Amino acid sequence: IKKFEKEIKDLEDYKYLSDLSDQKKDYRRAIEFTEKRLELGENSYENHYRIGGYSGIIAKQLNSMTAIKYVKKAISHFEKALELNKNHVLSMISLSKLYAQLPMFLGGSFKKSEYYANRVMINDSIEGNLTKGLIEEVKGRKKISKIHYTKAIRLFNRKYNCEKFIEYKNRLRKNLYYDLIEIAILHDIFFDDSSCFLENTLKYNLSNVIPKEWIYLRLAQIHYKLNDVLKSEYYLNESLSLNPNFNEAKKLLNRNLK
Repeated sequence: IKKFEKEIKDLEDYKYLSDLSDQKKDYRRAIEFTEKRLELGENSYENHYRIGGYSGIIAKQLNSMTAIKYVKKAISHFEKALELNKNHVLSMISLSKLYAQLPMFLGGSFKKSEYYANRVMINDSIEGNLTKGLIEEVKGRKKISKIHYTKAIRLFNRKYNCEKFIEYKNRLRKNLYYDLIEIAILHDIFFDDSSCFLENTLKYNLSNVIPKEWIYLRLAQIHYKLNDVLKSEYYLNESLSLNPNFNEAKKLLNRNLK
């Protein structure tokens, strides 16, 4: 990236560098280059959403006090994205999650979280139920949370099947498949064709945020529940080949071998 920085000439160069920083998970640089794009006139809701997303990722990696700066930046840019596009569901989801998960002394608010979750629900009932489920989970109301999660999964399975994945793969949020299946596994909710959806997530490289070792772990858990020990072990070994110190995968592998 430093090599290309010296040769920056125009907006297209900043676009290239912001995309490159994103791919390399250098989120501070990605913010810097995307802010330059804003300065040069590319004041789009997509750019504000990107900065909000990068800021949120950085905030999660820091302790509470040093994260405040990035939390405020994330909220500010998600709100700006919604000013420019009032129906931008991804910004609504992000704001709802942030307000639900933040401690009150950092600006957390269930009232604001529920406000954005209701807006999500109006636009997308699958994402809306997922968002409401998260709020109830953070509140500790697990039964109500599971009701929302189950609704989201049922709605998804009714609307989409894996055979036609190629037709809609770019229309939905990239992490949606993983999020739904992770919730199904953790809350013991049936999800039709879960293995197929995760395999396609890997095949089409749909997630650059979730580490691949976690996707392989979820595939291993699915096959473990189906009593397919060989496939479970295969995916666990794939997971451990990417991260040999991945304790979650090690635990399940030891259980498989007993």
